[in-house]
Amino acid sequence: MRRTMCSGLCIFLVVLFPLCLLAADDVAEADKLFEQGGLANYKQAIELYQKAIAENPGSYEANWKCARAYREYGNAAKSQKVEGWKDICARSGKEGMQYAQRATELEPAKPEGYYYYGLNVGIYSDGVSIFTALSEGLKDKTQSSFEKTYEIDKMYNKAGTMLSLGRFWAVLPWPMRDRKKVPGHRILCR
Repeated sequence: MRRTMCSGLCIFLVVLFPLCLLAADDVAEADKLFEQGGLANYKQAIELYQKAIAENPGSYEANWKCARAYREYGNAAKSQKVEGWKDICARSGKEGMQYAQRATELEPAKPEGYYYYGLNVGIYSDGVSIFTALSEGLKDKTQSSFEKTYEIDKMYNKAGTMLSLGRFWAVLPWPMRDRKKVPGHRILCR
């Protein structure tokens, strides 16, 4: 029994532990690129996050950060009106949703996965249109993701949760739009 446990520990230390360290190095390098911003850096960060996930699929941090990088990549393409930005937004949003979903499965009590799921739906909607996203049933998933983030930490990302919920209700087409749920709705309705 002891021999089996010692063998298992040795295998972990020799094989698996270095892989975890490599994944952590990839995440740290990706974080640096992400902080620098810009399309090229976001794209490189995504590749490094994906590499870290391939080495350690159970990494909550790598999954939610990959979702975040996909969202920012799509948003930057849209803001800069890069050729084919709508396709970039659609692909980035779809990929980002998958990584965010995985993050929520890994750590359901943490806000990042839910938050970036909702933001990636927004980028996806920018690429395919809000009506397409609604027809795919993403309204309820987005709403529940933002509400879950709010439930966990309403001040997450400098109150981004509250801002995202307000924006969510403001951009929905009639009859789903609910201006009473938008912060400052009285000002908007004047």
